[in-house]
Amino acid sequence: MIRLRASRYGGQDGGQDRHAGGFTVIELLVSLAIIMLIGGALTNVVAPARAAFDRVPAEQDLQQRGRTAIDVLAQALRSAGRNVAATAALGAFSEIVPAVSVADPEASGNGFTTLTVLAPIVDGAQAVVAADQAGAAAPLTLATAPCPNVKDVCGFKAGATAVITDGAGHHDVFVVASTVPASRVLTADRSFSQPYPIGSAVIEIDQHTFSLAGQADGSFTLVRETAAGAIQPVVDFVTALSFSISNHQVDVTVGVQAATEPLRRVLAERVFRTSIRLRNSS
Repeated sequence: MIRLRASRYGGQDGGQDRHAGGFTVIELLVSLAIIMLIGGALTNVVAPARAAFDRVPAEQDLQQRGRTAIDVLAQALRSAGRNVAATAALGAFSEIVPAVSVADPEASGNGFTTLTVLAPIVDGAQAVVAADQAGAAAPLTLATAPCPNVKDVCGFKAGATAVITDGAGHHDVFVVASTVPASRVLTADRSFSQPYPIGSAVIEIDQHTFSLAGQADGSFTLVRETAAGAIQPVVDFVTALSFSISNHQVDVTVGVQAATEPLRRVLAERVFRTSIRLRNSS
């Protein structure tokens, strides 16, 4: 226990008594001042250290999210236009179907903010129409060749996404509604833009549309939408998304920001860019 005692002046005993019982008020004040100085110095050191501690993982997160966005978009673009046997008589897939398309122009006019990719599925279903379609909503009858699985309507199953093209500039993306294996008949979930003639190609594909979707907190998320309308989030806190196509090449720009407002004040937006040459383009 610290006790404050009055000092006795005028003798040796007085000096001994003054230190034997504890600290004086002046000694305590000096001690407190020293402690406060040390505490202030430590605070000045801890704050920058804490900021650096938070900044490093936040920078890594920015880098990771930016690279993820670029990798997902690049993978989709590299898959677009893959050739398939069903279009052999019509031309390369990328020549008769718009495997990559853009929409929603930016205000600057330098690019677009929406990208749609059609990519034939590896070892997926494919076929050639065996007879003229009776009408735009009529079923399709498929030929036996090329046909990877004749017993299962050339590999097509209900729920699969496919594209039909006549090789003359017409195509429709649809979802298979039903199949009849015994007669190799396929029915789409919607009417086509026109009846398709014999020799038209039908190919199972992935269709992905990439764009930004606004969130409740005011931020934006890069999302991927399938032909069936399913929306899949890819990367959060995206600030910019731009696509441009020229000379069979797609230029991609993605901007990302930190996840919280305090970190945004110390971390600048990161911008990632890449250029992808379209598959099988001349």
